[in-house]
Amino acid sequence: MPSFAPRNEPRKKKEELELKKQILKNAILSNLTIEIISKKTEIYKTAIISYNKAILHVIKNLEWKNKAHSFDKEKATREIEIWQNKNVETIISEIKNQL
Repeated sequence: MPSFAPRNEPRKKKEELELKKQILKNAILSNLTIEIISKKTEIYKTAIISYNKAILHVIKNLEWKNKAHSFDKEKATREIEIWQNKNVETIISEIKNQL
């Protein structure tokens, strides 16, 4: 018997995503060099893609077990496509607008 219950959501990936976003915001607010901000942006972009892939994995497992879920498979797939095609400058400007 496992010591932890199986996850029904990608909690760890979501926490990583929030952390990477905060790190990127801090880098922008600290006026670090564009090279450093670009690296942090790439890491943030990867975290978003990983989070959405984790959602797809959870959906796949729940559908395989014939269990109901509240995740939107099409939205996660769309988000992956959108974020894979976004460039660093666009992401930086979006984050700056949130500050």
